[in-house]
Amino acid sequence: MIEARGLTLHAAGHCLVRDLRWQAKLGERWCVIGRNAVGKSSLLRALAGLSVPQRSGAVLWLDREQHQWPALDAASVRAFAAQHHSDRFPISVRRLLELSIVVPGVRAIEGTLSDLDAGALAERDVLQLSGGERQRVALAQCALQGAPLMLMDEPVAFQDPAHQLQVARWLSALSDAALVVSAHDVNWIARTATHVLALYGEDGAWEAGPVDAMLQAARLKRAYGCEWRAIDGVWAAA
Repeated sequence: MIEARGLTLHAAGHCLVRDLRWQAKLGERWCVIGRNAVGKSSLLRALAGLSVPQRSGAVLWLDREQHQWPALDAASVRAFAAQHHSDRFPISVRRLLELSIVVPGVRAIEGTLSDLDAGALAERDVLQLSGGERQRVALAQCALQGAPLMLMDEPVAFQDPAHQLQVARWLSALSDAALVVSAHDVNWIARTATHVLALYGEDGAWEAGPVDAMLQAARLKRAYGCEWRAIDGVWAAA
């Protein structure tokens, strides 16, 4: 679905990602990990074809470089849910979701809202939602767009534990898409991801692989700068 060929990102004089050679396929759920300001959001934006301070290399969707996709065609291939949302106009959640559909018939509004415990929000004004409610609506927007590639920047940052679990289950059920998300909670990542892409913040260093291979104490220490240990299968910073 998506492939990076020698992708390099810079910002404020620092190399965030150097020579990324990586791909994600349908059915895979990739979590991007690393410390704050290491470049996770910039990487997701670059993979989504959005502006970043400085980049080189190539990103392909379906074996075709991003810049070769007309805007409407690109919207049918990839969807992006940002970490923060700025709504300017009063509009109902249902109408917002209707306007988000690019490929009709892939998913139903009611079912998607129900899966995200957001069914009761359908007639609410988006300007009156809490941070967690608005985030779940944004995830619904991303899915309802109908694109087979979905990129989500910290999709559970504003969710309580019950909704974090619900979002994890929802993402795991999206077997007809390739998912790339950023997250910090190692145990949530272990529950949700099939693969992990770690950004180490060392002159653009990175590493990628299956979740079980990547969630190891040494790699977590390198990614987060602190010791880690697993206690009865639960990861804890030490």
